Amino acid sequence: MIELEPKIRPLVDALNQTGLVRTFSSCEGHYRPDEQTFVDRNHAEVRFVPADGIAIEQVEKWLATVLTRFRARHGLIPINLTAYKLYTPIDEDVVEETFVLAVKPFNRFDSPDQKRADTDRAIPQVIQILEA
Repeated sequence: MIELEPKIRPLVDALNQTGLVRTFSSCEGHYRPDEQTFVDRNHAEVRFVPADGIAIEQVEKWLATVLTRFRARHGLIPINLTAYKLYTPIDEDVVEETFVLAVKPFNRFDSPDQKRADTDRAIPQVIQILEA
């Protein structure tokens, strides 16, 4: 089993503790040039599905509340908190739906250290909203 990256672990734990979702993938964000790959790693994210017995519509409504509260308290700068649903075809008849909560530095031209600091500051702010 792969260890969770330490900077994203508190958000993963807080999401799982809501009882609404079950996380399965995360990334704390990697901003330095030597950390880049073909995949964009300039943001932190957690991927999850509804917990057993929880309707997709309930998760969508809850996520809308989380995003709205974050924006009202912290604005769009320096972090843009976003969420979206990722559709992944499994076969001809099945399409998997995955939720993604992303913590993205607003200014892509900021230094890697600034983006890291902004992300690290935003994660506890998101957790505070989740625990309210």
